[in-house]
Amino acid sequence: MVNLLRLLWLIILLLDLFITKSMAAFVPTSRYYQGSVIIGNKMYFLGGIVNSGKGTNSLFYLDVSLPFNSANPKWTDLTSVAPIPVNSAFAPPCVGGSNKATIFLFEHHKTNNDNSTTIVTFTFDSTTQKWSTPTTTGAPQTREDMKAVIDKNGKIYINGGFEPYKTQKSYNSTFIFDSSSLSWTNGSNAPIIRSAYTATLLSNGLIVYIGGTNDDPSPEINMNLISIYNTNNGTWSLMNATGDPIMARQSYAAVLNKNGFIVIYGGAANNYTVAPNPALATLDTNSMPYKWSAKQFNSVYAPPPLAYHSAQLVGDYMIIAFGAGLLNAKFDLATAPNNNIFILDTSNYTWVSSINNVSTLIVNPSGPSNPNPTTSNSSDNNSSHITIPLIAGLGSAFIIIASIIGIVFWYRKRRLHYIATPGTNTRE
Repeated sequence: MVNLLRLLWLIILLLDLFITKSMAAFVPTSRYYQGSVIIGNKMYFLGGIVNSGKGTNSLFYLDVSLPFNSANPKWTDLTSVAPIPVNSAFAPPCVGGSNKATIFLFEHHKTNNDNSTTIVTFTFDSTTQKWSTPTTTGAPQTREDMKAVIDKNGKIYINGGFEPYKTQKSYNSTFIFDSSSLSWTNGSNAPIIRSAYTATLLSNGLIVYIGGTNDDPSPEINMNLISIYNTNNGTWSLMNATGDPIMARQSYAAVLNKNGFIVIYGGAANNYTVAPNPALATLDTNSMPYKWSAKQFNSVYAPPPLAYHSAQLVGDYMIIAFGAGLLNAKFDLATAPNNNIFILDTSNYTWVSSINNVSTLIVNPSGPSNPNPTTSNSSDNNSSHITIPLIAGLGSAFIIIASIIGIVFWYRKRRLHYIATPGTNTRE
């Protein structure tokens, strides 16, 4: 009888440990050069360089249909059930497919141990939570550190980028991927070589390319020299923007707000040693030529200088995530890590701590409703994850399981009530 009681007590302790671990909220580690996209009400984050200096296969999301604050966002990790097929970074994702529920990820890796000479396309179906590697035709030479933009016809445009293996140079070539036929074609060359830039699709079918680097001795490109690709006829043009002076930069983030303003934040200059000014600015695409406007701010909710971060627009809110901070004249994840998000209200350009009026944040009301996976506390590597399914028992088995669970929660309540626990207060 004594041994049976000891065994029962051991089972209670093990279950208590499992429940405690399962109840712990998933918090992603600091990272930079991750990808991010929005499907429906979920903002997905893919891969990125982590503290080890390597890419990661992690996939997680933030449900923006629920109220959240920048200090404690409710993350949901999918890595245990849907890891990216390779450790990914510098790879642009894009949302497409017939129901706009598929993530296309354009990688420069075949596997974790094998680099590719051509762009590798991975797809993630957010309804089934499955990755696949479709067979494509005409895949161009591999690139990284570029952006992918999709038009209303399901064609994805990629310009320039950095060739990481042979030449280690940036380019101005244009690649067009038909997400329906899974085929690549070549477009015309852009007027300026770019990588680490931003690309923004306007409602009139124009893609606006700003900033970045072209690998010259003074690498950052003048922010007034804007390349514009017309998806309607496949032609390029070059515009000289006007307005406030905006310091050149690379590895920054941009979104398009509902008023037709491209909102930019952060970035780095002078070989990633300087935070460019102003940190926050807008480009009015309603005027001809486009016009820059610097935005000043002073808020406890504002982000620090950041580079390599990502941004998405949810309603009026620009949500900035991850990236590396500036410390001792260097943007470095090791010395200035960031696993936080920051929220900018683009209707008045003020930084806020939370979003509460979620009814206005429906990004794609006609899109699918994704399954709700179990929130896990997984790492960013290929580690093992424990999944215990719910087993519906009958008779005495059900009674025993229910009794043990009841004892566990009684034990936890008793322990918490009576026992005081001392507290402790680059490219690749």
